[in-house]
Amino acid sequence: MAKITLCSSARFFDRLYIIKEALERNGHEVFLPSMQNFHHLEETALAKIHYNLMKDHLEKINRSDAIYVANYDKDGVKGYIGGSAFLEMGKAFDKGIPIFLMNDAPKNVSFREEVLAMQPIVIGENWEKLDRRLNIGAKKKLRGKN
Repeated sequence: MAKITLCSSARFFDRLYIIKEALERNGHEVFLPSMQNFHHLEETALAKIHYNLMKDHLEKINRSDAIYVANYDKDGVKGYIGGSAFLEMGKAFDKGIPIFLMNDAPKNVSFREEVLAMQPIVIGENWEKLDRRLNIGAKKKLRGKN
């Protein structure tokens, strides 16, 4: 089916395995955040530089048909999207890769308008909705080539 890169705050990496398994059961290939392999490290710039984590994850997005942002609530912010996830969404947007969100975009962040301008699709954990949206996108691309 599709290649999907998962994105989230590092605090939620352990929850991504359930999402990964559900998407794989639907036939998708799923890429996890690069930092998840190094969750024993403190999430610092030095660790990200040393292990090339940001570049590695952005490369996964380049190879993807979609990204899914698991934007759980965090520290009182509903639908939290942090700096890394925002950067990853920007990469997907630049490449024309569909962006799916678990929850609505956060309301109390300075970059809310930019998140909305990327036109993410809020699907919760409705994988059938994700599949429908990806198939619609594939059909549109095929029609455009004829």
